[in-house]
Amino acid sequence: MNSNIFLKNRSYRTFTNKTLSKNELLKMIENARVSASSRNNQSVRFALVDSKDLCDKIFPLTRWAGSIPWNPTKEEAPHAYIALCLPNDIPINKCLLYFDMGVASQSILLTAVEMGYGGCILGNFDKNSVHDLLNIPQNYDCEILIALGEPNEMSTVVDAVNGEIKYYRDEENKHHYVPKLPLNELIL
Repeated sequence: MNSNIFLKNRSYRTFTNKTLSKNELLKMIENARVSASSRNNQSVRFALVDSKDLCDKIFPLTRWAGSIPWNPTKEEAPHAYIALCLPNDIPINKCLLYFDMGVASQSILLTAVEMGYGGCILGNFDKNSVHDLLNIPQNYDCEILIALGEPNEMSTVVDAVNGEIKYYRDEENKHHYVPKLPLNELIL
């Protein structure tokens, strides 16, 4: 596998005005659909957002970049979202469901990168309002949003120095650097 796709798969937080089609979003979900699922339970459900109207309503309900006090502007907003939803009415181990959401999210983002897009997994948003806006059934909870679009920024992996892994924006407010621990610090 080409490791470049992993280097390109960053958390992009600003986007151009290029839109994504419903078919492109469906391709991302198709790849998530055939990915691994714990116990093959396949409990994650997806709500696709490709309309400008819905994107404009969801954007103010999101919060970005938890490690730094920053949010993108409306002009930098994503042009699509995929909401990942979990059932709330059946007794399933939540850890397994979160595992499944992680696998699905990675599959969606790697597909997006392959298509020339990028995204950001958002856990900090007004979940109740998004749930209602997307008409998600009451027996599902909207757990995460994946914001999608054509990236309007670069994001580069750099080695962490002295264990400092907090990401940051540069003096021009561009999110260039994502510190990662060196491989030798990860192996036990």
